[in-house]
Parts: sequence; C-alpha cells; structure tokens
Amino acid sequence: MSGSVANVAVLTALLFFLGYVIAAGLPFSHAVLATLAVLVTQVFPGVLIWRSIRPRDGWLLEDLGMGFAMGVCVAVPVQVVAGLMHSRIPAIVLPLVLAAVLLAVPVTRHRIREARWSPLPWWLGVGIALSSAVFLAPLINYCRTNRLSWSGGPGAPYVDTYLHLALASELLTRGPVEWPTVKGATLGYQWFAHAWIAHVTATSNVGLDQVLMRFMPAILPIVAVVTIGMLGLRLSGSPVVALVGVIGSTVFASGNPFAIPTMALPLTPLSPTLGMGIPTLMALLSVLAMRWRGQTLPGAVVLVPVLTIIATGTKGSTSPVVVAGLGLAILAMLMWNRKMLLPVIIDILIIGVSLGATMIVVFHGSAAGLTLNPPEAATQTFLAGALGGASSAKVQIAALALAAGTGMTRSLFAFVLPFRRDDRKDPMTWVLIGGTIAGSSAVALFYHPGASQYYFQATAIPMAAIGSALGAQRLYHALSKRGRLVILGIGIVGGALFFTGPARLTGGMVHHGEFRHAMEIVLVGVAIALIGGVIAGALNPSRRIPTAVATVAAIVLLAGPFAFIKSYKHDPVVAIPKPIGLNQVDAVSNGELAAARYIRAHSGVEDLVMTNRHCTTPIAPNHCDNRRWLVTAFTERQSFIEGWTATPEATDIAPHGRDSVFLNYWKPQLLALNDDFYITPTAAAQRELWNQGVRWIYMENTMPHAATLAPYATLRFSDPDASAWQLNKP
Repeated sequence: MSGSVANVAVLTALLFFLGYVIAAGLPFSHAVLATLAVLVTQVFPGVLIWRSIRPRDGWLLEDLGMGFAMGVCVAVPVQVVAGLMHSRIPAIVLPLVLAAVLLAVPVTRHRIREARWSPLPWWLGVGIALSSAVFLAPLINYCRTNRLSWSGGPGAPYVDTYLHLALASELLTRGPVEWPTVKGATLGYQWFAHAWIAHVTATSNVGLDQVLMRFMPAILPIVAVVTIGMLGLRLSGSPVVALVGVIGSTVFASGNPFAIPTMALPLTPLSPTLGMGIPTLMALLSVLAMRWRGQTLPGAVVLVPVLTIIATGTKGSTSPVVVAGLGLAILAMLMWNRKMLLPVIIDILIIGVSLGATMIVVFHGSAAGLTLNPPEAATQTFLAGALGGASSAKVQIAALALAAGTGMTRSLFAFVLPFRRDDRKDPMTWVLIGGTIAGSSAVALFYHPGASQYYFQATAIPMAAIGSALGAQRLYHALSKRGRLVILGIGIVGGALFFTGPARLTGGMVHHGEFRHAMEIVLVGVAIALIGGVIAGALNPSRRIPTAVATVAAIVLLAGPFAFIKSYKHDPVVAIPKPIGLNQVDAVSNGELAAARYIRAHSGVEDLVMTNRHCTTPIAPNHCDNRRWLVTAFTERQSFIEGWTATPEATDIAPHGRDSVFLNYWKPQLLALNDDFYITPTAAAQRELWNQGVRWIYMENTMPHAATLAPYATLRFSDPDASAWQLNKP
C-alpha cells in the first residue's frame, strides 16, 4: 500500500504539470497522443533495457525514470534514421523491433522477467512530487512568454526558442544534414534533445512547437526529480538519502552572504538540452556504480559508451564533469583501493573516447563559442554585475572565487565521505566530489557569449546534492543525538544569519564600485559561519572538532534555502506580457507564423526557403543581433540565409565576446543576392536563386520590399504582416 501511494503521488504530480500545459494551450488529445508515443516507443523499450542490466531488486519509479533515459538512447538514433529516410515509419517500428529482440533473447528475457519491484515508503513519493513543484513557476513564465498562438497581438518569445524549434525541424524532416537556418553551415551542436523532440512528433503527429513549448517542459521536471531520487536510492539503499538528494537539488539553491535571491535549479524550460541531460547523466552514474559493485551482466559495459554519447550529444556539459570525477577517482584508488583502479581506468578510457568521438562527429569540433578566458568569465559573475564590472585583477579573482564557491555549497557535506574508510575506497564518492568541483570551477575558467559555462555548474547540481545527502547520512550515524541537534539547530539559524546578516551589518546591498563593501560582506559571512562552528563545538565537547566543522558547512549549505525562499518573495511568476509592436525586438505575429506554415504545408522536404528578415529587430543585417529563426522553425525547411549566430562557422570567425551574435554574414555576395531580390527582383537573381536551390520565398512586411515579385515568383499566401511566394522556374 505504501509503495502504491508513493507511485500515485509522482503520477499525480506529472498529471498536474500536464494539466497546466493543457490549460496553457496544448490540446488535450495532443497531450494524450504525445504521452502514449513516449510510453510505447521510448519508455517501453527503455524499461526493458534497464531491467535487463539492473540488479534483481529495484523499484517501479527507477524502471520508469531510468527507462525514460534509456528510451532517449533509443529515440535519438532511430530519429536520425527516420529523418535521413524522410519517413516516420522507422521512428515507430524500430523501437518496437528492439523491444521484441530483448524479449526474444533468452539472457535478456530472463533478466527482465526476474527483475522485481520493492515498495517505496509513501513519504518518498510525496516528497519527490512536492519537490517538483519548484519547477512550476519557471514553467508558467515560460508558457506565458512562449505562446503557441499570438492571437492577442504580437509578442516576443525567448530569443532561443525558435532556434530549438528549427533544429528539431531539421531532425524531423531531413536528419542531421546541416545547420537549418543557413545553407551549407555545419550542424555542430548538441542536437540530441532536438532529435528527441522530433521523435515525439514523428510518432505522435503532435506539432514540434507543442512538443517543445508545452509537452517537454511539463514532463522533464518529473523525470528529473525521479531519476535524481532513484540514483540516490541505488547508491545508498536509503529512501532518506534519496529524498534529501532530491530536496538538495531543488530547494537548496546556492548559499551566499549577499542576500541575493536565487533558485539555481538544475533545469529550466528555456534550455531543453539541460533538462534532457539529467536523466541520461543519472543513468550513466547508476550504470557505473552497478558495474563497480558487480551487480550487472558483463554486457552492460555497452551502455557506458552509449549513455556517454547520448548524454554528451544532449548536453555538452554532462560527460566532462563525469570525466573529471573519474580522474579524481583514479587518484583516490591509487592511494586507497588498488583493486578498483583498473575498472575505473577502463571506464574513463571508454567515456573519454566516447566523449571525443561525440565532439568530432556530433559537434564537428566546435566549442560553440566556449573559450578558456577567466578575465572575461569574471564579467559574467553576480559580483561583477553588482559592482558594475570586473576590470581589475583583484575584482576578477574575488568574483571568480565567489562564483565557483557559492556554486559548491550544495556539495559541502559530500566532503564528509572521504573520512569514512568504505566511502574512501568507493570510486563513486570521488566521481560525485570531482564532478561537482569541475562543474563549479568551469564558471571561473570558461567564457561564453551566452554565459553557457554556467550549464556545467547546473549539470553538477544533482551530483553535489546526492553527495551531500550521502555525507549527511554518514554524519548522522557518526554523531550522538545531541550532536545532530546542535548541528541542525545552529545550521538553520546560522544559515539565515549568513544569508541576511552581512549585508545588514555592513550597510546594505553592494552597489557599483563598492568592492571594499563586497569584501566586508564576505568577511562578515565567514565570521558568522566560524562563530557558529565554535559555539556548536562547545555545545558538544565529546566530538568538538567534527561538530564544529560540520556546523560551519551546515551554515553555508543551509543559507541556500533562504536564497531560494527570498526568490519567491519577489513574485516569481511574471504577468502575462502585453502585445507589442511588430518593430520591437523579437516580435512575432500570427500572420508571420501563418505565412511560414503555408510554406510548410505546400513545399517539399528538400525545398530551400529564403527570407528578408535576419535580425531580432527589422533592420539591415549590418552588425545586428541576427538571432532570427522564425522562418526555419515554422516552415520546417532548410533556409537559404536566415540567422547565423551559433553556427560553428560564426563562432570560429568570432569566438570571443558577443561578436558572434553581431557578426556580419561571411558570404556577403549571397546575402546581397537574397536581400536585393526583395527590393529589385531581376531575372538574373531569380536564376541564381533557383540554382542555389531556393523554391519558396517568405517575405516579411516589416522589411523593405517591392510591391510584387512577379513575374519571377507567384504569390501563394498573403497576410498584412507577411506573405509566401513560390519562386518560378527560370
């Protein structure tokens, strides 16, 4: 009965999230179709894979959560095949064939049938469900900003939303052939999450926009917290550790002494790649742990490269933090457990080679603008924002140290683990610690125009939280009841003081140019933590030093929830945006979407589409912000030239700063051919465009254009905001 309550609680949370996105515009029937498609073509074969490699004893939520991760491993390559074949049939048939094979082969069939479900305590399921609620406000904000229809008037979606839609359309219709918004550009990007979106559309016939902007952000929070909890449960066997790991990943945020509110969640609907990376990362860590403990069949080693490739191709920040953790584990095994040295070396070689192969084949060697540049990284920290910049070396050092340090607060109790002999000899201890250190250090080492180095820190959040949950469990058993109460009580009070006290005691929040004030806040915060530790040690003299050190860690760690709570005091749900003018930044209208959708409905998969709009505002493409992707996204066709930011070519030409966002197109003759045709169409331009492969013309009325493109093109659809023309054959 208790296990049923736990499972029902998680299911209720999932239905609640789906209910919200249905209210936000996703048709009920489409929600059902997408859910059934994922269950049948992804989760079903994924669960069979997982049950064939896990130990006999497991849990239903583990099979479903990790089965989802394995389903991603099925969906991505299957969709690549389906896209390249221009057919949706392989997307449906191949996963079912795989399931049939797993059930037909005696070894896997036996493992699948022998796998059992153990009941979970009711409070674990309820706790997981309630923890997922922290993702509701971001989901509401996302749905209000990124609408399926702009019937109330033009609006501005998040700048990258239509890029993700364009990438998904490429995977749906053509496979990973080239960058969809610019003809001839290389598709070097983390596109596996977009392949997943395309697979859901291919198997359910639900629109890409509905999958990306409604269905996906509704289910990923539940999948994420379930897989985080199940990894914690698999590593520890303790439901308490599992729940603490989930809570630590969601509400503990990042402790800081500046009274800065923050959610610091491990996923956001703004980044479908980040959310999809969590289940695959949790599955990879679980497989590694089970292999090291001798709980899997020898053939399970195949899943290590598979999960590495899928996790990396989904989010590039996943595998590097695992490699860093494995590197630290090798050093630890050299000192404390030589027996495990070879298995860890084998796994780091497998993961390293798989990571390298993915970078070459999937990313085409592109770092997408990520560069090793600590001085520039310092400018993107919260301290630099408060001070108005980070020009001097001392400010840069302080800013980077604080950014990395506050990012590690969730992991502080993980450092308890090496003090216990069995944990010191366990490679997973060091993988969790090393991965967390690597994720937090990345924000101090790397720079990206869109601050994407912080995705490394976000990726490592579950590892940090699970590590701290394990460490807290060890500490709980090592201390007396008095010691536990002292640490908890002073930790909570001290955490509140650590977060709110320094700014109040030093004259308020930091403003531009007040570096000295910022350092005073840090020193006061350190003093509060140390004083709390001294008091705790005095109250538990039998274990003075462990109690004092643990209390200092607890104060800093427990400041995180207060930062999270404060973020809700500032109304985390935004008001529904009012309509804007079509000339404003990122503005989109229903008429523009209708013209693009007309082209989608009447064009061939290989037809090339051109557009006269390249920038986020309707201006000439001369060092403008060229992140405009509407035409590619909604025609679901390859564009001749739309927006070129984020292409490997753009980041290679302008790898530093935001230059790649404002970079001029590197083939000015082609851009002139494209844009001039709208203003002064000629037979020569018509012939050249036809030879380039252009068959359809999207014309946006916010840009300069001729009254007609006839006789070189035929008007097929017209709206006050945009029109669709078919290029006539010369």
